[in-house]
Amino acid sequence: MALLKKKTLIPAIVAVVLVALALSGFSYAHWSEWMYINGEVETGELGAKIVTWFCNDGGIDPGYTKDVAQCYCSIDGVDPHYAYVTIGNAYPSYEVRFTGDIENTGTIPWFMRTPKVNGVELVDGVYVDFDLDGDGKPDVNIMYIDGEDKQVHPGGFVEWSLRIHVKQTAHQDFTYRFTISVEVIQWNMVE
Repeated sequence: MALLKKKTLIPAIVAVVLVALALSGFSYAHWSEWMYINGEVETGELGAKIVTWFCNDGGIDPGYTKDVAQCYCSIDGVDPHYAYVTIGNAYPSYEVRFTGDIENTGTIPWFMRTPKVNGVELVDGVYVDFDLDGDGKPDVNIMYIDGEDKQVHPGGFVEWSLRIHVKQTAHQDFTYRFTISVEVIQWNMVE
């Protein structure tokens, strides 16, 4: 009886192995074809430039009856990312407002961030004191007016303003220099 089991067991194992080989051969013998999809992503461009830059002192000093101080504004003729402000013959309590437009020259919307003066972020509607000569006393204070939190689409623009006020502690016959920086950031990165 044991011999009979051995005789049927071996052919059964061989049959199982042959069936397994036949099935695996069948699964590898089918025809196939691959399809390919090529992808391409074109990114947009974030672009901005200063298109207008002017001040409200075109003669008689704002808030006074005399023409004492002068205000000059210009946009760089080569690179419209730069604009210039020159205040001449200023005196304590002289205040002037600068207004500019920044145009979206790119292909994606952006937001204008709060401007900075010498790296210090301004506060919308609040004067911020600046000690421009390092003597520990504020020489001017500057207020940012509007402009931020506005989404600007391609071809559109945002208007924003700054007020510069000369403080009583400003020196006579002195030149103060400062840099105003404005960042625009793509529309979906605003927190």
